[in-house]
Amino acid sequence: MIFKRTVLCIQKIMCVGAFFVAVMVFMWSPAMGMSQVGLYDAWWAQVINSKSYNNPFNFNEINLEVTYTSPTGKKINFFGFYDGDGKGGQTGNVWKLRFMPDQIGTWSYVYNWTDGTPGGSGSFIVVDTGLPGPLKVATDNSWYFMTSRGTPFNFRGYDLHHVGPEIHTSTTWATASSTYIDIMTNKMIARGYNMAMVDSPSNSENSRSWWKNGQKDVFDLAVWRDYEKMLLHALSKGVYVFPFDGFVSQGNKNHMTSILAHYMVARFGAYASYMGFSPTWEWTDIWSASEVNQIMNEVQAFHPFASLLTIHDCSKSDFIGWLDFSMRQAASPSKPTRDIFSANSRTAGQSQGSCNTTGGVAGAFLNKPIIGSEEIWELPDGNFGEPRNKTEVRRAAWGIMMAGVLPLYSEWTKWSDNPGNMPGEPEVRRMFDFFYSKTTYREYQQLNSLVSKSGRQVASGKAGLEYLVYDENGGSITINLEGAGGGIFDLLWFNPSSGATQNGGQVNGGASRTLHSPFSGDTVLLLTKGATDTTPPVAPTGLRVQ
Repeated sequence: MIFKRTVLCIQKIMCVGAFFVAVMVFMWSPAMGMSQVGLYDAWWAQVINSKSYNNPFNFNEINLEVTYTSPTGKKINFFGFYDGDGKGGQTGNVWKLRFMPDQIGTWSYVYNWTDGTPGGSGSFIVVDTGLPGPLKVATDNSWYFMTSRGTPFNFRGYDLHHVGPEIHTSTTWATASSTYIDIMTNKMIARGYNMAMVDSPSNSENSRSWWKNGQKDVFDLAVWRDYEKMLLHALSKGVYVFPFDGFVSQGNKNHMTSILAHYMVARFGAYASYMGFSPTWEWTDIWSASEVNQIMNEVQAFHPFASLLTIHDCSKSDFIGWLDFSMRQAASPSKPTRDIFSANSRTAGQSQGSCNTTGGVAGAFLNKPIIGSEEIWELPDGNFGEPRNKTEVRRAAWGIMMAGVLPLYSEWTKWSDNPGNMPGEPEVRRMFDFFYSKTTYREYQQLNSLVSKSGRQVASGKAGLEYLVYDENGGSITINLEGAGGGIFDLLWFNPSSGATQNGGQVNGGASRTLHSPFSGDTVLLLTKGATDTTPPVAPTGLRVQ
């Protein structure tokens, strides 16, 4: 088996393994860390255990088990992790505890090592600092996300994983992390993006990966600490992050062990913005569905927080029980994502493994969030069927968004050549701005039958109340409003390539209407019902209307 199932140690079960005690006299210390933390923030503490172990990363040999008790008495079992000298150094006697509290008040905790090394206890206070918390599937519309506080999350996705291969030529992940932070700050956050797909050390092209000297069960702590700097920066700025390569890259598939999954959850699981628990990209190339289930069911079993789990490109029905949202790719050389039609469907996408009937997203997950993770990479050279210029980026993004799928834009260029300045990015940003300020998009369904495909048009909206039309050619738009009943609709014209808007007056529902755009080229039309009737009232005889 590629992935060997191991016995978990989260319920006070002693994990027995061979270990060598190099020092018979050991020391331990009470936890020292944060005494106060924000709701949904990452509380931490560190403890000392000077006892020597054959492999302190191996949770089957030695585990630091922790039980947290909430202000209401709820108990949560979790575990800590070995962290060398606590500062990225490989050797030392520092172990760490991390936790994400979901209740305000005083929490307590008790910790012990599974070999009988004395543990300890402590407490910390949780206050509300306004953090949104982990994302979850929205209750108002399961196509989208909301925060742990129930606030709708307006997704603005940006892909940075292509930066990884360039970063990997550096000698350390310290350089990689600082590069990510710089790009995230100046190209993402400054432009309002709030979710990033990144690369991780799993996909490193040199020895600076998760593993020390290529070993499968010993981690390079300097790499973990450097990568963590980027995750902490994202957390502090309200940016949600998931790695393109998941736990392991395809090239390192044999490194997928229970120890890796266990350690990653212990180290990153308390970060509310980390959504990184996914096997790899195109998993069908290297694993069977049963092997993926084995990995992810185990992760779900020992992960106590509300982190969403996902998988790349092939969300099979076999994954019911743990899969929270899907990622898909619609672009391919034979089916480019360069217009409003190619990805304008929740079932669009390339055939991956046995998921071909719905383009990589099985029917069981069509009503959960779908991120178009490989659909609008701006590639001027035309590779992979991706958009080649800003017009194609714009059209693809609008087509995806109008299908209720979440577009993830990528500026696929060398950061040394034209960093973060590809012409398609403003088009996507402009689209997000329009949807989130002008429409009730979370209530939309596709309404393409109301407009003309031959006229290069798609439509979405709330039937009878609100309609949104994208027209690739401009000119006139004929929309069937027979099903809208009577009433008056306000018209708003929007130029998606410039951001210009123009009021278009009003139109009555109840029949097909032909409307003429004030803009040349691509045009967006928004019709909103509920406007005040501007027809002058007829006054009764003898009375005067004020």
